Amino acid sequence: MPVRAVLLVLLLALAAPALAPRPAPAGSVEQSLRANEQLARQGRQSLTRLTDQERALHGDLAAIEDELGALRARVAGSEAELKALDARIARARAEGQSLDREQQAAYADLGRLARALWPLRVADLHARSAARGWDEADRRFAWGAALYDEAHAAARAIEARSKRLTGVVREQRELRARAEAALAALNADKDASLDKRLDFVRRIREVRAERLNQEQALEQIMGAIEELEYRMQAQDAGKFEDQKGRLPWPVDGRRLDASALAGPGARGQGRGAGFSTAQDAPVRAVFPGRVVVSDLLRGYGHVVILSHGDNWYTLYAFLREDAAGQGSEVASGAVLGHAGYYPAAKGPGVYFELRTGQKAINPVEWLAQRP
Repeated sequence: MPVRAVLLVLLLALAAPALAPRPAPAGSVEQSLRANEQLARQGRQSLTRLTDQERALHGDLAAIEDELGALRARVAGSEAELKALDARIARARAEGQSLDREQQAAYADLGRLARALWPLRVADLHARSAARGWDEADRRFAWGAALYDEAHAAARAIEARSKRLTGVVREQRELRARAEAALAALNADKDASLDKRLDFVRRIREVRAERLNQEQALEQIMGAIEELEYRMQAQDAGKFEDQKGRLPWPVDGRRLDASALAGPGARGQGRGAGFSTAQDAPVRAVFPGRVVVSDLLRGYGHVVILSHGDNWYTLYAFLREDAAGQGSEVASGAVLGHAGYYPAAKGPGVYFELRTGQKAINPVEWLAQRP
């Protein structure tokens, strides 16, 4: 037996334990199919609703950005106002400190004047009881008057500075209160901006997460529908052994002569049928089945083998690598892959084989006649 045929036999033997058909009552399959189709319709409606919500949220993004822009402008204005208030507070503090130093100096001068006036006062009291000359009294009066005038001027300056200092202190308090209010408004604007952003991100995430969950659920439902449709089609199709002369061609194209399959490099392929076809032509299942092999096989390119129950198999060779996944159930007419390079056709084509158990059968008699 050729090596390639041996490899095919081994592949079929390994796959055999998983080939037993799964029985299912026709009524329950149809009911499950209808129920899943209803769930799929509801899932699509939910997906449409969630997609619309997500689009609406993204549509609101421009308005939110406008609001955030206004908030940023208010924040910038508040920061500028706060900076100006800080500068005014600094100037008021410096002015207050300068006034305080001047006031301390004025108090020192007033104290000096008071110490100078006190002896005059004592001398004046003494002069009332002692006789002095007119000139001496006049000098003392002039000197005392000058000192008194200087002391009064110092006292008035102190009083004026006290009023100014009180005003500066009051201004500092007012400016500080305004600065605190401006800082509170600034923080409130920043908090509002952050809250808006976080709320938008939260809503987007919630809708997106719900949509992804719905997509996953819909994907599972669609998978169940495909499996149920396969079962219903398999039940309606009957047994494979009754399909002789009725099977559709696996690919549209021209069937090769048997001599082409027996040529050099085609050893072991004379048991099947070869087709020359268009580039990337879809290769389809001829009967409902399960993919038991989907892999590269030396001398056959990419091979897909379907099990149709009761030890019936079909083989499709020289496919491109986008073939059906192993373990999947496919309906009749399902695309298993696309035609690749087939040496016997000297171009794109497909090699097709039919087997019962490990025995190869010429599939030509099983295929429907074409004009």
